Amino acid sequence: MAPKAKATASRALEGEDLTTSHWEDARHWMSIYADLLEFKHGILDRVRRDVASLQPLARMAAEADVQIVEDQMLNGLWLDPEGRMIRHQGREVALTRREFQLLQFLLDHPHRHFTTSQIMRQAWADSTLFPDEVRTYVRRVRKILVDLAIPVDLVNKIGRGYSLLFRPT
Repeated sequence: MAPKAKATASRALEGEDLTTSHWEDARHWMSIYADLLEFKHGILDRVRRDVASLQPLARMAAEADVQIVEDQMLNGLWLDPEGRMIRHQGREVALTRREFQLLQFLLDHPHRHFTTSQIMRQAWADSTLFPDEVRTYVRRVRKILVDLAIPVDLVNKIGRGYSLLFRPT
């Protein structure tokens, strides 16, 4: 069984001010962290492909390392755009194209609210959908998030719209 990663307090990167009240600075650092996560995803994909060719002992060690890195990345949350899958802590669910697009869009913009018309235009590039359809997909994605026990809430604030809010773990 793979060892579990220990939770550690967040540390700022060099030059980062965790207490900033300037949204431009926060957005800049969110972009940097998104790039770092993208880099880690790329490395994990490459390692996963190569693990199968390793000797059994090396494979076990590599799989343990991969698990540690995955646990550090949104507590094991993984979106697979190729297969439209969402994985969290060893469980996975296949998503419809619209479910995946909605979830990916909201994950790319955490803690920001979007109206139904903004979601239709920006997440789906389809303004011909009806607002009720957005609500249906939101309800389905909420159920998936709950079923997978992902520490995030898909909330709706009247007048502001929908947003993903991450819970402290």
